[in-house]
Amino acid sequence: MLEVTGIIVAGGRSSRMGQDKALLQLGGVTVLERIAAVLGKVAGRVIVVTRDIQQYSGLGLETMADLYPGLGPLSGIHAGLSASTTEWGIVVACDMPFVQPEILRALLAHTTNGAAAKETTNEQRKQQVQGEQGSLAGDCLLPQPTEPALQAVIPTVEGRIHPLLGLYHRSVLPSAEQCLRSGRLRLIDWLNSLNVRYETAGEWPGASLDMWKQAVFNMNYPQDYQLIVKQLECIQDVPTMQKQRIERTRMNEEI
Repeated sequence: MLEVTGIIVAGGRSSRMGQDKALLQLGGVTVLERIAAVLGKVAGRVIVVTRDIQQYSGLGLETMADLYPGLGPLSGIHAGLSASTTEWGIVVACDMPFVQPEILRALLAHTTNGAAAKETTNEQRKQQVQGEQGSLAGDCLLPQPTEPALQAVIPTVEGRIHPLLGLYHRSVLPSAEQCLRSGRLRLIDWLNSLNVRYETAGEWPGASLDMWKQAVFNMNYPQDYQLIVKQLECIQDVPTMQKQRIERTRMNEEI
């Protein structure tokens, strides 16, 4: 599998939630710990990017501060990739509690396939240019510039792109820094300057559309959190109910 660094963007102020979303409890652990554990299944290293590195000091996670504080999620992606020692970073927002390893592995598979396809295309173009140069000896024929290598893989779910659940190559750092310095902070504008592969969720193997819908669900308001808590309670109640049903059946048989 592709070597990758996990990056959790947790620099927001959670103003709509009224408290830090990353520290909300789900199933006995914080949302941040939950996401870090999932990222740890595919990434050798997980970095939490935040406004204040002391904010999550008690969780035992590696944290780093934004290099351009207060400039939104682009700053978080930039800081995480800057600290990474791998070519690729897999980014997840801190308010996506339903991200699963299958989702991340599907993204990784597309990155590998995309890079291989790009490498083949560039090699074919190189051979074509060399052939043209051989047949036109004496002419001042310069090789045509190749397209930039794949820089990001971003899923689209029901027509909407999700840059905070995607894969980014370290080659995006110069453009990210340029945008941060100039105050152009919209992720979509930044992505438009990159060589991005957009993949439609549900049309590629590894994860179903329902899994993608759950993965991109993010908590913004208290009612979102309450809904998630209830959903998790229902999931946890199923094994308990099955166990109780088996126990009742066993007792009836003994009677």
